[in-house]
Amino acid sequence: MANNTKTKKKRSASKKKPSAAKKKAPSKKKSSAKKNGAYTRKTAAAKKKEANALSKKNIIIIIACVLALAGVITAIVLASGAASINPKTRAGIESIDKGDDNPAWGIDVSSHNGKINWKKVSKKADFAFIRVGYRGYATGEINADKKAKANLSGANKNKVPVGVYFYSQAINEKEAIKEAKFLLKSIKDYDVTLPVVIDFEYAYSKGKITGRLYKAGLSKKEKTALINAFCDTVRKAGYTPGVYASSYIYRSHLNMKSIPDDVFIWVADYNGRVTYSGYYDIWQYSEKGKCEGVSSKKVDTNYFYTKKRL
Repeated sequence: MANNTKTKKKRSASKKKPSAAKKKAPSKKKSSAKKNGAYTRKTAAAKKKEANALSKKNIIIIIACVLALAGVITAIVLASGAASINPKTRAGIESIDKGDDNPAWGIDVSSHNGKINWKKVSKKADFAFIRVGYRGYATGEINADKKAKANLSGANKNKVPVGVYFYSQAINEKEAIKEAKFLLKSIKDYDVTLPVVIDFEYAYSKGKITGRLYKAGLSKKEKTALINAFCDTVRKAGYTPGVYASSYIYRSHLNMKSIPDDVFIWVADYNGRVTYSGYYDIWQYSEKGKCEGVSSKKVDTNYFYTKKRL
């Protein structure tokens, strides 16, 4: 019996040991939980910090990519515009390019400028644009400029690079094409190395806007379409097309995004700067200029930014 008692005591003691171990366990777990909680909080803060840093880095990368892409797109657009220029026109532009960032200087003339001594003009002007014809703003009839032949011959003889223009009052695409064909027929015997231009502007009489183009009340889409019809006709004939208008017309009356890149933009603005914010090739900066050889008291003067196309 005694042996059995000892055995029971031993067994009882052996049973108590695990129980003591079990009592100590909770304190270890509690301590471990505290450590784990602190670690978790530190890890969350670190992760948040890393995420913020990564976010800033990603934003910088995105901005850099957008700027790079914008640069590539701009380069492609300019390259496509330059590549699409008629070779003859390119040669004409190269002939008036000054080899630096300075624009070429020139005049545009019509019968209103009277008799012109092109030999004298050749010593002053780098280029000239000559009016070939016009459509009457009241009658709608197409007429040849009375000085067109003399001016084209004189400019060619004295080796003044020329472009030409037609004063339009077309109110639809059919009329614009007819104007272009009239102009093309008129210049076939002359050396025209600069753009062939549609002069798109409203007529003025006694200080007020008037004329069939104004009265037609065309939408932006319709006006842009007739300009493109003129330019398409010119392009198909082997010339480089262009459009002349004021900053106001470009800003408010045309859908410039719908005009092809190869079309030269000639803008009239007498405010000391071009107030039209879009792309342009030629700036008519004054209607009261002077040029030796031109008999009229004043003449339109222009800057041609050749580097934009070369």
